[in-house]
Amino acid sequence: MRKVYGYVALACVVLAAGEAAAITGNDYQRLTPQERAMYVAGTLEGWIVADTVMRARPSAMFSTTFGQIVRCVSGRLSTAEVRTLVDRFVSRNPGERKQDMGQLVLLALDEACRK
Repeated sequence: MRKVYGYVALACVVLAAGEAAAITGNDYQRLTPQERAMYVAGTLEGWIVADTVMRARPSAMFSTTFGQIVRCVSGRLSTAEVRTLVDRFVSRNPGERKQDMGQLVLLALDEACRK
């Protein structure tokens, strides 16, 4: 049992040692198509989970931004289609590429859902 605790402690130290940093639009463009698809899918998946949790304690701000996008995209668009929307947005808006990708995914999908 001590050995298991040792491994858990070691894993915590190793995982906490690195600095987590958000990527920008410029960083995103350097990723492979598969990495971009996984990044966008992970972002959207986080919003889907948050939307589910937020239903228990509704937030007008969350519902009108992330929740609206989740309802627009979920079950309607594939990961590849969502990635294509985000890729196009980032390509068409070079002045925005210094922003955090989470914000750019939000802007891209908000734009697509308003059409």
